[in-house]
This record gives sequence, C-alpha cells and structure tokens, in this order.
Amino acid sequence: MKYKTGQPVDVGDVVHVRNRAYTVYSISDTVTLRSMCERGYFTHVYPSDIGAYIPRLHPVFEGLMPI
Repeated sequence: MKYKTGQPVDVGDVVHVRNRAYTVYSISDTVTLRSMCERGYFTHVYPSDIGAYIPRLHPVFEGLMPI
C-alpha cells in the first residue's frame, strides 16, 4: 500500500482522519488505526480515507513488473 505521494504506508505512521490523530496499527485491504488519545480505541478505514491506494496491475502485466 502506498500514499498518493508514492511513499509506502508503514505500521506506526501517524495519519489524520476527521480531525483526529491515529497511528497505523495493521494493513490489509482495509487499514486498522489506533487512536492517539488516552482511550486508544481502534477503527477500520479504507485506504482512500488516509490518502493511500493499493497498487494493482492488470493480470497480463503482473509477471512483467513486480511491485
């Protein structure tokens, strides 16, 4: 998974969703975030909510261009 700037999304990155700060807790097809407040609750969001995307290639090109 990559941010729209091209940087990879890593566990521990600080992101902001709806004016709240979160850290990236786990990455799959959705992203699990942990709140940075004292409660530390978890939320699941889509990559587009944090300005990221999952780079996917057409199956014909998958073998030619590894990501």
